[in-house]
Parts: sequence; structure tokens; C-alpha cells
Amino acid sequence: MPELAPNDFDLIIIGAGINGAGIARDAALRGLKVLILDKDDIASGTSSYSTRLIHGGLRYLEHGELGLVRESLREREVLLQIAPHLVRPLPILIPIYSGMKRGRTKIRAGMIAYDLLSLGKSLPQHHVLSTVETLRQMPSLNSEGLLGAAVYYDAQVEFAERLVFENVLSAVENGAKMIAHARVEDFATSDNHLIAATYRLQSGESRRAAARFFVNAAGPWVDGILKRTVSDPNEQLVGGTKGSHIIVAPFVETGSTAIYVEAQTDGRPFFIIPWNGNYLIGTTDIRFDEDPDEARAENWEVDYLLAETNKLFPGANLRRDDILYSYSGVRPLPFTGEHHEAQITRRHFIKPHKHLHNLVSIVGGKLTTYRRLAEECVDLICQRLNHDCGKCRTSDLPLPGALNYESFAREFAKHSEFSLAAKSRLLRIYGSRADDVVEFSRNEGRSDYLDEKQSILAGEIPFSFDKEFAETLTDCLMRRTMIGLNADMGLPQLEIANGIAAKCQNWSDERTAIELEQYRSFIQNRR
Repeated sequence: MPELAPNDFDLIIIGAGINGAGIARDAALRGLKVLILDKDDIASGTSSYSTRLIHGGLRYLEHGELGLVRESLREREVLLQIAPHLVRPLPILIPIYSGMKRGRTKIRAGMIAYDLLSLGKSLPQHHVLSTVETLRQMPSLNSEGLLGAAVYYDAQVEFAERLVFENVLSAVENGAKMIAHARVEDFATSDNHLIAATYRLQSGESRRAAARFFVNAAGPWVDGILKRTVSDPNEQLVGGTKGSHIIVAPFVETGSTAIYVEAQTDGRPFFIIPWNGNYLIGTTDIRFDEDPDEARAENWEVDYLLAETNKLFPGANLRRDDILYSYSGVRPLPFTGEHHEAQITRRHFIKPHKHLHNLVSIVGGKLTTYRRLAEECVDLICQRLNHDCGKCRTSDLPLPGALNYESFAREFAKHSEFSLAAKSRLLRIYGSRADDVVEFSRNEGRSDYLDEKQSILAGEIPFSFDKEFAETLTDCLMRRTMIGLNADMGLPQLEIANGIAAKCQNWSDERTAIELEQYRSFIQNRR
């Protein structure tokens, strides 16, 4: 193994999604010198296109993946503790209808197994409702053939992008370096080892970074990265499936309860989830062999989700015009040529490469189990580097926004001079770092509001660039301030936000116009 030069790294991670971010945090906490590279932005790929659940994988019980379910339930509990500002309990109702593939007995057995596999959890046990009780709780449900329901608890990560970001932030606070919008173009090799990676910045400048070990955590782009190496060119690791979601305004009253139901068309379970003031409906699960950057919700997917929702809630009458926006992403699942999409395992794999001894590729994985994957990966890296890294600490150390969160939230809600809407929003996005946002906004003279609801501080825009590694307007609105995930996709704030960003970043008139156009193009793809 080559010696480390002063400007070199112990570890280069390609991909700043949840897996890459988690690995970076764990490695940095254990004293490794880490560089993270991503061709786009933090959490700009699969991590931001999920159903936004932190769950044990109730459906995985059907396929006998008890180990995955147990691991997921254990990790769900960890995330509820280390990220309470981002990960919150979510009650989920499963309506049971006559003629369903998964009948009352099967669902009840699954519920019992789910509870047994998560003994010691902080979330409540499941309970069963009669038909009358179900309709009392959710009167808009289709009552025809309704036999009752089961209610269980999982968790929701409303802003998965922020979960990824806080892992990166923690890594950087512990010495890691993050470079976004840095597309890896080539590798230097010697004696069956990768020596360095060459990457190109948004400006067009080409740079080179050397390291002793490399992790390919590029998600659905894993095979594309491998093609730039001398690894087996015929080996395909990822056989992704596409999942699409639609966002609609609230159309029935479910309170904070999500719905998990079997689609009448094909028997595939899907969710209707209260999310960010609206409802998130999804997901589909279809093979996708094209460029993951080109994944879009197809017409038939939208029609499928609308039709199934309308069958469940006959009074909803949802139409295409009711869709606020959609999003679609590719799951980086293990390649298999035979299995049905639903049967492909959701377990993760850390894949070594026989021709490149200091490279591993990450295949699969979920938001829920990212921390455990990272721990396994960093254990392996430390072993390969013959480096005494000590034990993993990520299951105990809160993420940055979770430090003293509960006491902070109580005091912030009482004493902050901002509106109730602003205080609530700041806590949901930044956690105990909300004070940093407030102080920064005051210092910048931008404590005014950007919206009629008086929930968005103008100072959040420069804060995202100065303190949170945003480089583009889209980074800022979609993956830092979360303004772009509102029902209006941030369009009412777009011009003023772009003006603030241009001023704080000293953008030229040409760059300012480009940023505006690129954001509009981005959200157009979601419409």
C-alpha cells in the first residue's frame, strides 16, 4: 500500500448520497482523512427520491428476510435517538378488504412478527381495528368489503436530504473534505491498486486527488464509475428499479396517519403519507436500465397511483390537474436477470474487486440501514489499511442538529421572536442549528420573511451557501432550505432568492440568469 503524502487522503468516497455520507461521517470520526466527491450535489440522487420512510420493511417479511427486518428495526431506533429533529414516529394504517392477497390472518401474523423482531423499541405495539373503528378513524375510506384495519408504527424522515446533509456536515466537522459538482472522469492505477482520481469541477477545471482506499458509493451510477477503472468490464453490479411518487394537496382527513394498502390492480402495496403539508403517494417498482439521470414518472405510473388512490377513497376524485409535482428515482439494487422486481433483495452489499485491491463498491442499501452499512464498510477499510480506527461511534453521537434538541426546541419555541410558522419550520429543518440560522440572518441583516406565511427567513439563502456547502440555486432551494419541496415549488420566492444568492455569491448577470433557468428546468421535469 503506498504511503500517504501530505495532500493525499486515506479515503476517497465517490457519491454523496446517504451511503457515501454515512461512510464519510464514520470514517472521519475514526480519524481517517476523507474526501467526498459527487458529480452533482449532496443527496441529489436516489436519497432524495425515496418514500422518505425509516422503516423495518414490513413487506420484507413476505420474502423471509428476517435478518434485514431485524437490522432495519434496530437502525430505526438508533435514528430516532440520533436525529429526532428529522426522524419522527409515524402511525400507519393498513385497511383490510375481502379478496385481498394479504388477508386478515396474514397481516395480523406480520404485525406480531414485526413487534417481536423489535422488542425494546420506543414505538407503540400494533393494534387491530374493527370495521366500525376503522371508519370512525378514517370515514372517507371505501367501506365496500372493508373488514377492519391494523395500525402499526414506523418512522418518517420528512426531509431525507437534510439527513444526508447532516452526515456530511458531521464528517466535515471532523476533518473530511466535501467537493460537490465534481464529476470523476478517470483513475490512475498501479499494481492492482487505484492511486488517484481525476475529477472535473463545474467551472471546467480538472483536478486530481490521491488516496490509499476508494469507495464507490455512486448508487445507480456504480457501474458507470467502474467502467472508468480496470475492474472486470463485463461485470454488472446494479440492476436498478424505478420508483415514482406524486405529491397532491390534502384531499381527505387522515390526521398524521399514513395509509399502507394493497393495490387492486396488481396487489403491490403502496403508501399515502401526510408529508410537508401535503400527501405523498407512491411508489411504483419497475425495471430501469436507462441513465438514472433521465428517470421520470411516466404517464401510466401517474395514472396507476391516481386510480388506486381513488379506489381507496371514492370521494377523492383525484385527477392529473390535482398533482402538485412528481418525482422519480432509481434504486441501486443488486443486478439479477430473473427475479420479479418485488423479490429483489433490499439488503446491501460491500463488493470488493479482485483486480483492484483498495476499492469497494456499495450495492443496494436503504435510508434506514445506511449507518450500519457505513459501520461495516469502515471496519473493512480500517482492516485493509492496517489502521487502528477504534470502534464506531455513530450509533451514540447525535447528528449536528440533534445536539440537545429537546431542551433547545422547548426554549426556542418559547423565546424566539419569530412567527410560530417560522419557529416550527426552522426546527423541522435545522433542529438545534436553528440558532445558527437566526444569528447568521441577523448578522446579514436578513431577518425578514420571504413568504406570506412568514415561515421562511431571507437569511436562509446565504446561510446555505456560506455554512452548508450549497453552490447553485437548485442546491439551495431543493436540498438545503427545502423551499423547492413546498406545494408551489418555491416559485413565489424564486426571483428574490436568486437575487440574494447572486449578491452573496458575487454572481455575474450571466451566471444569475443561468441559475434561474436551471432551477426552472429542474422543477419542470417534476411537473
